[in-house]
Amino acid sequence: MNRRNRQRPIKRGPTESIMDFYLRTRPNVDTATDQDIARSCTSKQQYASEAQARAIATMQGMSGSLFTYHCRYCEFWHLTRRPNSGDMNAGIIDE
Repeated sequence: MNRRNRQRPIKRGPTESIMDFYLRTRPNVDTATDQDIARSCTSKQQYASEAQARAIATMQGMSGSLFTYHCRYCEFWHLTRRPNSGDMNAGIIDE
């Protein structure tokens, strides 16, 4: 079989998430940080933008009770029931 007719293997991206890679390769292990990551990031759906997170909440009929926040661990957006610190109206999802 010559080189031109040979099938090339399908290239696949990594199977682990960015957060799993971070947890596996980080230099220092901190139990408190691990618990915070599990509570605020890995157990929640990730959204690419605040608008996308708000749209999902609205479609689920939860627009009045959910808030958006930008995650400091994964750099995505998440939804939470806790009001954002600071301005209480920031992040409120209005229909």
